[in-house]
Amino acid sequence: MIVMGNISKYFFKTKNIYSYGELFFLLGIFFLPSTLFIGVLFLIPSAIIGSFNSKKQFFQDRWNLSFFFTGLLMILSAVGHNLFIDNLFEDSWNTNLSIFGLANWIPFFWLFWAFQIYTESKVQRKRVIIFLISGTFPILISGFGQYFFNWTGPIQILNGLIIWYQKPIVEPAGLSGLFSNQNYAGSWLNLVWPFCIALVLDKSQNFIKKSFAVSFLIAIGFAAFLTNSRNAWSGIIIALPIVIGSASFIWLLPIIGIFLVIIALCTSDYFSGEIQNFLRELIPNKVWLEFSKEGFKDLNVSRLEIFISAIKLTFQRPFFGFGAASFPIIYELQTTFWKGHSHNLVLEIAVSYGWPSAIIFIITTFLILYLSMKKIFLQNNNKIDFYERAWWSSIFIFMISQSVDIQYFDGKISILFWILLAGLRNIIEKENEEYCLT
Repeated sequence: MIVMGNISKYFFKTKNIYSYGELFFLLGIFFLPSTLFIGVLFLIPSAIIGSFNSKKQFFQDRWNLSFFFTGLLMILSAVGHNLFIDNLFEDSWNTNLSIFGLANWIPFFWLFWAFQIYTESKVQRKRVIIFLISGTFPILISGFGQYFFNWTGPIQILNGLIIWYQKPIVEPAGLSGLFSNQNYAGSWLNLVWPFCIALVLDKSQNFIKKSFAVSFLIAIGFAAFLTNSRNAWSGIIIALPIVIGSASFIWLLPIIGIFLVIIALCTSDYFSGEIQNFLRELIPNKVWLEFSKEGFKDLNVSRLEIFISAIKLTFQRPFFGFGAASFPIIYELQTTFWKGHSHNLVLEIAVSYGWPSAIIFIITTFLILYLSMKKIFLQNNNKIDFYERAWWSSIFIFMISQSVDIQYFDGKISILFWILLAGLRNIIEKENEEYCLT
């Protein structure tokens, strides 16, 4: 309802090319969660329009320069892998993968700049939030259908224009919906969850809008729980005090305490007996096993061992790395175990393209987070802006999760990440704005 109202305003009030660009941008965000292809069909023209209408040229912005140098180093590394650096794993790894891997980075450095024009004001950022939450509705429907009714597809709408395939859930996996696995689904839900909190806390909402907001908050929180992803669970909890503030600790800490006690009773050998058996029967195995030794007994390697292996690789080629998608090949040759990535985004960049690229990327991202945090939390004249807090919280939780797992390489998630990062950049550069929604 809210989305259709916003779209109708654009159709009837659009007067220039920029307005069409913003319309395409919002439609792209709306379709992005459910169908990447259609989302990109709208987002690419909006980015082109945004580039030509940007108030600053690309190289006039300090943040663009930082990402530009990151991209330049990545390109030099990829060229090096193909022209003059020896391929030590020629039988298993193709140097062209370094070139293809640039698609995960170079276009997004441009999109970061091109989308800034659509996230400049608080009004624009709130529109993004509304379209994003609304577009997540198919994720919830497909996920709940998959979990409770074994929907595996193909599910199609618009006479077959959009077709969804879903995998059956095999324990200990959880809800994944339209994503390839539960960790990706959990990451997306974590990105959207803080915005649902902000909508619920918005006192300007009427009863109908408030009801929709509460419904989405409950549904997204429940779906995140069903993913059986510890990253998703922790993200749901972390977002609450960040968005709500210290007032949330009054009821959040007791809930966390009760949860920890229950998990201890379910998993600790000290409590073995009738009480533990009763709780294990009451609580789904997929929940308490995530915190017990039994849940990890089938793992062939630990996360720490993967990190150590990745760090050792980065120091063998610190400046150029081994190339994109090389880590799983090298790791399997060294250990006979297959791991699709290094489970840490910074390490993954370092292994693929070298430490200079990784360091510039993480420092730039950290500075954007730090400076925007100061604007939102410390320089707000004691006025709590829940939407801006939610915007920051979404990126912060995502970056924390990328330190122990990597969901960035999912196209939907990476696009949303750079859109939100562009919004944080605007929060840093813009001052003294107030909501004046029309």
